[in-house]
Amino acid sequence: MSRVVKVYKLGLISFNNALKIQYNIAQTHFKGMKEKKNNSSDTLLLLEHRPVYTVGIRRKEYAETEEKLKNLGADFVQTDRGGLITFHGPGQLVAYPIINLKGYRPSMKWYVCQLEQCVINLCKKLNITATTSPHTGVWVGEDKIAAIGIRM
Repeated sequence: MSRVVKVYKLGLISFNNALKIQYNIAQTHFKGMKEKKNNSSDTLLLLEHRPVYTVGIRRKEYAETEEKLKNLGADFVQTDRGGLITFHGPGQLVAYPIINLKGYRPSMKWYVCQLEQCVINLCKKLNITATTSPHTGVWVGEDKIAAIGIRM
């Protein structure tokens, strides 16, 4: 059985607005699963963020940096993901999949590897040689072209 994925192209929006949209979709999705309704489809949000630095649960490391970055005109947002500080801005494609992985019984590492492979396959279609490294993400030479952060 093939699964339907709803794709929303949101354009340029703030990180906080994108987070609210993700949260609302996820709540609807989980409610449908809880009530055993099969009417919640997987979702992919495609967008660009206004300039923002997001930081994971290790925020304390960036107390001084936060004010400097805000003075440059970028937002600074604490998130509940792992990882360090990441810049998101205009011109960067951001994809937020909101999907039910229950039927796959994957590990988090498996899921991250699948996302990395999707990026590598897309790069290959564009005649770009991309690889992974021991660090999460996708690289072209020494340059990181895809950062991956997930919350399960």
